[in-house]
Amino acid sequence: MLRIGKFGLINNFLPYYWLERNSECEIVVATPRQMASLIHSGSIHYAPVPSFFFISKKDELKSYNFCIASRDRVLSVVVVSKERKFDNSPIAVTADTMTSVNLLRVIMNERGMKNELVFSDSGKACELLKNCRHALVIGDEAIKARMMYRVVMDLGEEWYELTGLPMVFGISSSLKSVDASEVDRLLVRSIEWGLENIGEVVSEATTKFNMPEEFLEEYFKTLSYRMGSRERKGLEKFEEMCRESGIIRVHQEEL
Repeated sequence: MLRIGKFGLINNFLPYYWLERNSECEIVVATPRQMASLIHSGSIHYAPVPSFFFISKKDELKSYNFCIASRDRVLSVVVVSKERKFDNSPIAVTADTMTSVNLLRVIMNERGMKNELVFSDSGKACELLKNCRHALVIGDEAIKARMMYRVVMDLGEEWYELTGLPMVFGISSSLKSVDASEVDRLLVRSIEWGLENIGEVVSEATTKFNMPEEFLEEYFKTLSYRMGSRERKGLEKFEEMCRESGIIRVHQEEL
């Protein structure tokens, strides 16, 4: 039986909702950074992995149809602040991020921003903001933070303004020696079911995550879950810009 990875985040709730109730697949829950290690070591066979990890290791990996991408704004990858204005002071960055921090580096490079990035072991906005005026937060913590602090940058929105393309934050992958096509087909079916029955999915998510139905429905509809041609172009553009700015070469050793 193939072991399937799942991000333990709200953004994976809709894609996996039907699958978890209608298949016997073994599902392993992990953070995006942990998932990259699990895939790379062969401990799991198929999972979404951070896009920066994929483009850095694509000689060893194959990709599939499932992804986590933003069409324009993303809502869950944001820089928040207790200040009214976004200035050039340092930005605290959660250590949980792999793709988002390098997307921030690309955006900063394109915008001519000089903010220092200060890494922290914490993923919580309240902890990150103790020492810096601004903080990059991702996933569920970003969703909570946007309800408490001022959002000064939505990285999906910034990327779309720069490129006119979706930003792919996670892409389903396996080692090249593994064929996970059937699992991917099941997950695509699960995504289709989730979108067709979004009322049920939102209702369950509201209970599980204790968040407003209206926001969760908006969030689920904000994301794209299929690697179409525009998502593929967005991923290729991200790789191109990371390579042009030297980000892949400089930061590959962090993987």
